Amino acid sequence: MLSFVTIVYTNDAPMLELQARSMARFVDPAQVASIQVIINDVDPVSVARKVERILPAYGPLRDKVVVQDGDDLLLGPECCARRSLADRVLLENRHRLPFIAKGGWHGNNGYRMQQVLKLASARGAASEQMVILDTKNLFLRPVSPADFFDPAGPARLSFLEVTSDYHRNWFAASLEALDVPAGPTARTTTFATPFPVRRSLILGVLEQINARYGSVQALFGSRRRPSEFMLMNAWCRQDPQGYAPWFTPATPLNIGLWPNYDAERLAGLVAQLEDPQALSLGLHNRAVAGMPVPVRDKILQALEQRGICDASTFQRVLDETAHRTG
Repeated sequence: MLSFVTIVYTNDAPMLELQARSMARFVDPAQVASIQVIINDVDPVSVARKVERILPAYGPLRDKVVVQDGDDLLLGPECCARRSLADRVLLENRHRLPFIAKGGWHGNNGYRMQQVLKLASARGAASEQMVILDTKNLFLRPVSPADFFDPAGPARLSFLEVTSDYHRNWFAASLEALDVPAGPTARTTTFATPFPVRRSLILGVLEQINARYGSVQALFGSRRRPSEFMLMNAWCRQDPQGYAPWFTPATPLNIGLWPNYDAERLAGLVAQLEDPQALSLGLHNRAVAGMPVPVRDKILQALEQRGICDASTFQRVLDETAHRTG
């Protein structure tokens, strides 16, 4: 059984409809334990209303969907080992402080809080096998647990060499945050979604973070700069068996369209939509506004052919997203 997790905030809320439609089309309800839609926004009530209008798009999966606010996963007595006054003021009540509130949960940085909530989502997941999504991800073909997990238990996903500075920095900061010796430079898992992972791994990460920092939000609210997926890698590095129980290398075809890609690169990526093995499409919200017409038309054609949505729905979602992100 799979537990899916998606973090939603104002700017990418319209994209949730395409994800929901793709799941209704390609995910068997009998294989789903839960679908968590977690709101990461300084105005959770407004976003919750938007999400409520989208829920019928989940079709037969509707009863599996649980909409949660960050409070549900971060502020319960079982969520924090300790809560300092600074945490209560600067994290839990940041939205009440003039001039410093931002757009994420309780006025915190939305990008950082997205990582916090991906980790905290394990507290509410209904099965050991989790698949973490971003709102931009939609499925392109039928999916099953075998797409994400090996029969022996480890999650199936691609591994990367540590080459870029940001990857190296995330990994180093995550090792340091859990007090794991750096050792030789090595490959890590990808840090892209869909990201399958075992719930017990994330709960182990959270337990260690709570012991050292009091709460996961306190760690990410500090000057330290780990990332959610590299913390999972750091946790594996301290396991005597290493990655073997938790992750196994695989090469799923997940297509990602980002706002910094030029027209030629976008065209090459959307051409991969013709591959019947393509598992998912990731359409970043800021890539929508400037999307070249030929790219948009190829995506629409692929979604129509797969029965995910029609032209009017696709254009409405793109228009709403472009309006929010500029």
